[in-house]
Amino acid sequence: MRTARNGRRARARRRVGTGVALWAVAFAPAQLAAQNPSPDMNFFLVATGPTFGANQPAQQVADAHCTTLAYPAGLAHLTWRAYLTEGSQVARNRIGTGPWYNYYGVPIAENLAQLHSDDNNLWTESAVTVAGEAAPAGFTIPPGSQLDGGDFTRAGPFFCFGVA
Repeated sequence: MRTARNGRRARARRRVGTGVALWAVAFAPAQLAAQNPSPDMNFFLVATGPTFGANQPAQQVADAHCTTLAYPAGLAHLTWRAYLTEGSQVARNRIGTGPWYNYYGVPIAENLAQLHSDDNNLWTESAVTVAGEAAPAGFTIPPGSQLDGGDFTRAGPFFCFGVA
């Protein structure tokens, strides 16, 4: 009797183990999908700027860096522009008209007026990288006086905006 009971327990454990394994396989795609950027994503933070192109214009190099980061994340369908001012090109005129969303689909701003006001949703929690990672420790969103992009450098941190 004891042997039969042990046999039933072993079969029950195998069924439970199989069920857990099937559950893990069935839900693995959902977990992976949750790690993809929102289909609306067109904004991200670059914590550290590019190390290439020292003799090229900062804006051109920073734009290329945004594109380099966005491409492997599946965001090559957008034209990526760094939020930098150079020469006569003011940053706010280069990034489109909005709306902008981060990795998680959280709206940053609906339009340029909201982006450049206190009503934007640009916080250290919403300014995430192209991979959805939080801003580095000690990072603060630049104050409104810098929202024309004039004080940013390609060394980072800076923001990338995708333009359709």
